[in-house]
Amino acid sequence: MRWIVFFGLFFCSTLALAQTVNSNIILTVTGKSANSEVQLTAHMIAKLPQQIMTMRTAWYPTEQTFEGPLLRDVLKLVGIQSGDIKLRSLNDYTISIPVSDALQYDVIIARKRNGQLMTIRDKGPLFVIYPFHQHENLRRTEYYRRCSWQLRSIAAE
Repeated sequence: MRWIVFFGLFFCSTLALAQTVNSNIILTVTGKSANSEVQLTAHMIAKLPQQIMTMRTAWYPTEQTFEGPLLRDVLKLVGIQSGDIKLRSLNDYTISIPVSDALQYDVIIARKRNGQLMTIRDKGPLFVIYPFHQHENLRRTEYYRRCSWQLRSIAAE
C-alpha cells in the first residue's frame, strides 16, 4: 500500500513539475516540418545573443531602448529561412510578415524596455520591433502593424 501511495505522489509531483515547466514557456516557434517546433522560456530567450536599439516609436512619447534577440536568430532555431511567418499575440492578434524582413533588417524580439523586463501591461513579455531609427522606409503603417506586442507564437506558413 505504501508503494502505491509513493508512486501516486511521485506521479502527481512529476505532473505538477511538467505543468510548471510548461507555464514558463513564453514563446512557441513552429517551422514548416512537423518536427520543427521549439518552446522557449524567458531564460532561454535571454541566453540568445541580444541586440539593443534606442529610438522613438509610435507607442511611446519619448525615445525608448529595446533589447532582445534578432528575429532571424529565433527563426533559425527551427530552420525558417524563407516564406512568411504568422505572429500571434496573447490577445490573439495575428499578422503575417515576410521572413525577408527578418533577413534584411535587424528586427528584434524585445524582452526589455529601458533595461526592464517588459510586462504584459507594458506590451510584453515580448514585442517585435523594427529598426525604425535606421531605415526611413520602415516608418510606414505597413511596418508598424507588423510590430506584434505580447507575442506568444511564431509559425511558418
